[in-house]
Amino acid sequence: MQLTPYLLSSRAAAHPEKVLLFASRTGALVLLDDDDFQAISKGEIPAEFRVPLTEMGFLVEDEDNERKEIQNYLNEINSLNPNLKLDIVLGMECNFACRYCFEGEQKGKKSMSDATEAKIIDFIKTRFGPEKKKLKIAFYGGEPLLYKKRIISIAEQLKPWIESRGGEFEFTLVSNGSLLTAKTVAQLNPLGLDGVKVTVDGPPANHNHFRPFKNGEPSFEIIAKNLKEVCTLTKIRLGGNYTSENFHEFPTVLDLLKDKGITPDRIDVVNFNIVIQVKDKITNNQYHGGCCTVNEPWVKEAALHIREEVYKRDFTIPEIGPMPCAVEVDDAFTINYDGSLYKCITWIGHEQFKLGDVEKGVDPTNLKNHHVGHWQREEKCKTCEYLPLCFGGCRFMAYQRDGHMAKVDCQKPFLDATLKEMLLQDLKYRTGRPGD
Repeated sequence: MQLTPYLLSSRAAAHPEKVLLFASRTGALVLLDDDDFQAISKGEIPAEFRVPLTEMGFLVEDEDNERKEIQNYLNEINSLNPNLKLDIVLGMECNFACRYCFEGEQKGKKSMSDATEAKIIDFIKTRFGPEKKKLKIAFYGGEPLLYKKRIISIAEQLKPWIESRGGEFEFTLVSNGSLLTAKTVAQLNPLGLDGVKVTVDGPPANHNHFRPFKNGEPSFEIIAKNLKEVCTLTKIRLGGNYTSENFHEFPTVLDLLKDKGITPDRIDVVNFNIVIQVKDKITNNQYHGGCCTVNEPWVKEAALHIREEVYKRDFTIPEIGPMPCAVEVDDAFTINYDGSLYKCITWIGHEQFKLGDVEKGVDPTNLKNHHVGHWQREEKCKTCEYLPLCFGGCRFMAYQRDGHMAKVDCQKPFLDATLKEMLLQDLKYRTGRPGD
C-alpha cells in the first residue's frame, strides 16, 4: 500500500507535530502525527491505520492503477448513478432586473404550455428506468414562483408515479425569494419540496443595486422578511454573487440576517460565488463586471476571505470534494420551458448546445461540441493532484472566456494558492481544532 497521488498535505502552525492530509478523490480530511505520516510515506504503515486510511482514500494498492481508475471514475459513477437529476425552466418571466443575469434579454413572457408539460412528464417517465431510485428536480425561471401552479401540476403527477415504483421524488426551487411565503411553502412541502436556494448579494445597499425589482424598487427587506417566515419550514440554501469591488463587506449580510432571526441553525448552507462575466451575444447581457476564471488574483483573496467570514459567523459552507460538470453526468439535463434539452442551465437559448427535445429525445452527436472527457486528453490533467476536484473545470466559464469549450478550465493556480488554507479553515471550524 502507498499514499494516493491525489493527496494534499499541509501543516498547521498550532500543531507543528501533526500533518493535515486531504484526499481529493474522496474529500476526506485527517490529522496525523508527523511520525506516523513519515512512516506511511516510506511504506511503513501502522496496522491500526491500514483499514481506515484505505477506506478514506488515502492509501491505494498502486499509484498507476489509481490514476487509471480516476480516468474511468466518471464512467463508473454514471454506470452506478441511481438518480435522475433535472433542472426545469418553467418560463422566462421574472420580477427582478438583476444586472448580471446570465439569461439577459431572453427573459420575457415565455412560459411552458400544457402540451409541453405533458411531453416532459412522458420524457421523465421514459428516462426513469427500473435501476433509478430517486428523481431530483430543480425548478428555475425567470422566477419559478411566478409559475407555482405549474410546479404543483408537475409534482402532483410525478410524486405518486415515482413512489409507486419504490423510488423517491424531491424538488427544489432556485428563487429570488420575493414570493417565498409560508403559505407557498406549506402548499409545496407535501409535494416533495426539499429546500429553496435564495440569492442575497451582500448588505442591503449592494444587494439592492445588483438585484432590484423590475421597477427599480429595492428587494432586500422583502426577501429578508420572507426568509424569516420560512426558514423553519424548509431548507434554505443561501447563495450570493460577489465581485472584486464588494467581496470584503459581502459576508456582513449574515450579521443582519442573524439579527432578524435567520440564524445559522435555520440556514442549510451558505455558498457565495463570483459573478461570472457573460460575453456571448445570445443573452445580450450588458453587465461587464465579474470574471471568467477563478485564477484571477483577486478571486483567490476573495474566496479565502468569504469562507473565513462565513465560518466565523457559524454558518455551514459546502464541503470540498469531487464535483464534476453536468456535461460529464449522463443522467443530468436541463429542460427549457419549450421542451428543448441542454446539459446545463447556463446553456438555455444557445441553439448550438441544444441536445434535442423531450419529444424526440437526446441526440448523442450533439454532445460533440461539449468536449466531454477533454480532461482525459490533457497531459497536465493526468498528473494533477486536483483532478478529482475539477475534471476539466467549468464549461460555461471556458466558453465565456475562450468562445468554445475545447480547452479545460484549469483551476490548478487557484487551488495551489487557496486549497491548503481552505483545509486549515475546515480543521479550525469544523473540528474546533485551531489551524493557524
